Amino acid sequence: MSSAARPAEMGKEKEPQKKMPVLQMVLKGVLLFMLPQLLLMVVNGPVDGNGDETSGYWGPKTASVNWCERDYVVTHYIAEFANSLTSLIICAFGIYGMYAHQGAVELRYQVAFAFFVVVGLGSVAFHGTLLRSMQLLDELPMVWGNAIFIYICRTMHDEVGHVRYLECAILFLATLMATLAIIRFDSDNQNVFLVCYGSGVVYLVQQSHGFSALSSPNSSAQMLFTMAMIAYSSGFSLWLVDRNFCTSARWLYLHTFWHFGAGFGTFCAVLQWIMVRCQVLQRKSRLQGGLVTWWVEMPQK
Repeated sequence: MSSAARPAEMGKEKEPQKKMPVLQMVLKGVLLFMLPQLLLMVVNGPVDGNGDETSGYWGPKTASVNWCERDYVVTHYIAEFANSLTSLIICAFGIYGMYAHQGAVELRYQVAFAFFVVVGLGSVAFHGTLLRSMQLLDELPMVWGNAIFIYICRTMHDEVGHVRYLECAILFLATLMATLAIIRFDSDNQNVFLVCYGSGVVYLVQQSHGFSALSSPNSSAQMLFTMAMIAYSSGFSLWLVDRNFCTSARWLYLHTFWHFGAGFGTFCAVLQWIMVRCQVLQRKSRLQGGLVTWWVEMPQK
C-alpha cells in the first residue's frame, strides 16, 4: 500500500467520529435548554395542583407536592388514579428487562432492572395516597437507582468480576447523604431531590453520549441512545408543562406521559449500556423484538 493512500484511509476512518448526527445535536440543545428551567423551578418552588383540597381514604395530604390530576375522582381509595395506574408501566419495563436478560448479563444490570420495579411501586404508593412517607418511597429509589446506573457506566471497561470497592463506598455514602438531606430539608418542596436526581441524570446522559461514540453511526446501540434521549426529554418537557401550567393543561394528564417517557427512555439507556458492554467484552449482541419490547440477545459462542 502506498504512503499516499494511507492518510486518505486514516481520514476516512476518523470521519464518522467527528460527525455528530444532527438529531443528537438537537437533543443536546433541548437538554441544555431544559436545565435552566429545572434550576428556575428549584428557586421558585412548586407551581402545581396544590389547591386541590379533595380528601379521601388516606386522609390529609402530607406530600410536599400535589400533581395536576384531580384527586379522588375515580375512587375514594386512590388519590390520583391515572398517575397511579401509569406508574405500573415503569414496573413492567423492569420485569420485562429482568426476564428477557435472565442469566445473560452481569448482576448490576439485573439490579438496574429491579430498581424499575421499586421506583414504579413507590410511584404507585405516592400518587395513590399523596402522603409524605409514600413520596419518599417514590423519590429515594430514583436517587438510589441513579447510583446503580452511575456504577454501571463507571465500570463499563472493567474485567468481568472486577468490583470497584472504593467507588462503591463513595457512591453509597454520597447517596446516603442525599437521602438524609431529602428527608430533612424537602418537607415543603422538592428542591434537594430535584438537584440530587437531576445532577445524576445529567451525568448519565453525558456518559451515554460518550458510549455512543464507540459505536458505528447506524448501530443498534446508537439508535437506543437516540431513542432514550427522545423519550426522556419528551417526557420531561411534558412534566414541566403539567407542573407549571396546571390550570390550562389539567385535562391532558401530562404527568402520565412522563411515566412512559422516563420509563422507556431509561429502559433504552440500560439496553444501550448492555450492548456497549458486549462490545467491550468482544461478545456478539443483537437487538431483538420491536418498539417497547426490545431486548439484547447474546448468542453463545
